[in-house]
Amino acid sequence: MTFDTITREELEKDVQSHREARLARLQGERGWLTLIGKVWLAQGRHSLGAAVGSDIPLPEGRAPAKLATVTVTAGGVRLDVEGDAEVFARGQRVRSVELRSNVLGAPDEVTFGTLTFQLVQRGASFALRIRDAESPGRKSFPGIPAYPIDADWRIVARLEPFASAKEMAIEDGDGAMQTYLCPGVAHFEKDGQRASLLPFFESREERLFVLFRDRTSRDETYGAGRFLYAPPAQEGRVLLDFNKAFNPPCAFTPYAVCPLPPPENELALRIEAGEKRPISL
Repeated sequence: MTFDTITREELEKDVQSHREARLARLQGERGWLTLIGKVWLAQGRHSLGAAVGSDIPLPEGRAPAKLATVTVTAGGVRLDVEGDAEVFARGQRVRSVELRSNVLGAPDEVTFGTLTFQLVQRGASFALRIRDAESPGRKSFPGIPAYPIDADWRIVARLEPFASAKEMAIEDGDGAMQTYLCPGVAHFEKDGQRASLLPFFESREERLFVLFRDRTSRDETYGAGRFLYAPPAQEGRVLLDFNKAFNPPCAFTPYAVCPLPPPENELALRIEAGEKRPISL
C-alpha cells in the first residue's frame, strides 16, 4: 500500500485481507496453535514418548510409550527411533538422524503421525520443540477479537533517521537478548497527543518491525504488547496502520519466545485498533 489517502472501501479490503491471511497462518498445520511443548535438553540421553515419566513427554494416543531417544553431546543432537515406529525426516523414513537446528537456517522437521519435532538452539543450549497438528488449541480455536477498522488509526509517521542504523538489543521472554537494527525514530500525533516509536529492520530491510505496548495492554489487549509490520520508510515517512497490529505468538502458547517492546515503545495512549487479547486468556 502507498502512503496516499485511500477510500474506506479500500482500507476495509486491505485490512480484512491482512486479517484473513494472518488467521490462515496461525491455524495452519505448522502454525503457532499446534505448538504443545518445548523441552530444554541437557547433555546425555532423553526418552521421548507417551509413557509416564518420559524425559520429553508426548500426548497419550499420539505416540507409543517410547518413540525415540534423543542424545545430546558436545558434537550435536541425535534422534534414534525405537521399535518399528514410522518416523520421517528430510523426505524419507529414518531410524537415526543428526538433527539440524534453527541456527543452520530451517531446522529439520521430524514427523510421526500428527507430531512434528524441531531442534531449537539458543547459544550453546538446545531445546526440542513439539507440534501437534491435532492439538486442542488448533481444533477449538475461537478466533481473535479485534477492534473495528478505523481509518484514523492508519497513521503516516515522520521518521527522524539516525546517521546510520543503530544496533539495539531487545530482551525476549526467556530473558535473552535479540539484536535488531533501528533506522531512526518514528514520530506521530493522535488526538493531540505526541508519540514516538523505534521501528526495526526485518527481512533484509524489506519491511519494518514494530513492537509496542500502550494503555490498552492493561485491560483489552495482550499485556506483553503487540507487533506491527510496516513497509520501508519513504521520503522520511513511515506508514503505521495500527488496524493491522497483532498479538505475538506467546499470546497463544507458553512454548513460544517473543521479543518484548523496548521501554521507548511504551506508549502513553490507547491504541484501540488491531487485535485484542485472545479469548482464551
